[in-house]
Amino acid sequence: MRLKEAYRETTVIQKSRFIACVSPCRNEEEARTFIAQIRAEFPDSSHVCTAYMIGENNEIQRSNDNGEPSGTAGVPMLESIRKSGLSDVCACVVRYFGGIKLGAGGLIRAYSGCVSSALANAPKTRDVRYLRWKINYPYEMTGVMDHWLRKNTKIVSTDYGERVTVIFDVTEDIDAYTKIMDITSGAVVPVFREELMKETNL
Repeated sequence: MRLKEAYRETTVIQKSRFIACVSPCRNEEEARTFIAQIRAEFPDSSHVCTAYMIGENNEIQRSNDNGEPSGTAGVPMLESIRKSGLSDVCACVVRYFGGIKLGAGGLIRAYSGCVSSALANAPKTRDVRYLRWKINYPYEMTGVMDHWLRKNTKIVSTDYGERVTVIFDVTEDIDAYTKIMDITSGAVVPVFREELMKETNL
């Protein structure tokens, strides 16, 4: 599971304003670019603390306190990313100091909490494995076939020639071959075309 797009939200804690900005990043270069963009957007902020976790096995993990006391910002932010279950994420938290010191514990809670909330509320997506099939059937079977196809598949194309030809996609948990053979008593034999991955919003 990963972020669908960049997302941000603002929280005020003890008069300090925290702006959590999170974004999907497929590699370290994209993460650095995102961080540079956020820092350029908020040049007058007190701090822009950062963390990112990237890679198939989350092997790239970096964090930066950007002037906050060591261990009170970047590391808690990185821990929030780990706990979110998301991969390929970069987080920046922009802070405008409000005049009241939060202390180490308060900073840790603020930075980790802002990132956790942003990641929880941000739109997400994941890749789902689909199987593509092709079927060909006589017009008299249109009623039963249309009903099953509309309910269980994503129809890619329908061609009305001498017979009806339909290409459709199903998730791998649906045994399209067996089901169609059952409902047509073996009269329609699905032909497997390909396997593909589709991005699905959550």
